[in-house]
Amino acid sequence: MPGTPLGGLAALSGGRLITVLLAVTVLLVFVLGSAYLTLRRPRRPGTPDIPPAMKPGPADAELEKPRLERMQAWGIVTVLAMAIWIPIVWLQEPAQNEQDQRNMVEQSIANGALAVQLNSETNPTGIGCVRCHGPELGGGFNVFNGTVVPVPDLQTVCGGAKYGHALITGLPDIVNTISEGRTGTDMPSWSVKFAGSLDDQQINDIVNYIVSIQKVPPKDNLCINPPSS
Repeated sequence: MPGTPLGGLAALSGGRLITVLLAVTVLLVFVLGSAYLTLRRPRRPGTPDIPPAMKPGPADAELEKPRLERMQAWGIVTVLAMAIWIPIVWLQEPAQNEQDQRNMVEQSIANGALAVQLNSETNPTGIGCVRCHGPELGGGFNVFNGTVVPVPDLQTVCGGAKYGHALITGLPDIVNTISEGRTGTDMPSWSVKFAGSLDDQQINDIVNYIVSIQKVPPKDNLCINPPSS
């Protein structure tokens, strides 16, 4: 059930769930151990309540035998817990990194899908790519210098010259076109590095979204299958 502790644990990946359970186990061991050491010798009725820092220290015999052995035992427990925990986390790290990367790309695509739409009260991050490139970025028309000119179909832009995009030879060309614009056309620059309004992450989100909507076969897709140099 969303919002409950069990629901939160269920949402964790296997590696993180094991890590959390181990961390909780170690914490409980220390808390219970500390509670035992603190409460196992209750104050006798009628004796003064002396703060722990002012009580006489343990005798040498206790320090050298039972207390030392207890500290050594706790040290062994801690080392064993870490010896189990660290390898498990390390073994889970590659899979966790891959999942994190997928999550970041999915979020980037979602942000890009919003960015290409018109700016509105409900979509403040929109910059309006659809205004020229069409509702689905499938191409359209725009007025440039008093003339109606065609606007490229971004659903096939990763196909390069074979699909009508003569100046696109790979993903960097798409990034550069969005960032710098294209001189002599109605394509403006969007990057703040070139007097635009978008930072690198916003441009990256738009590019990821464009790549995600391609109607180009994988063998012809220069964005995911770049030509060998």
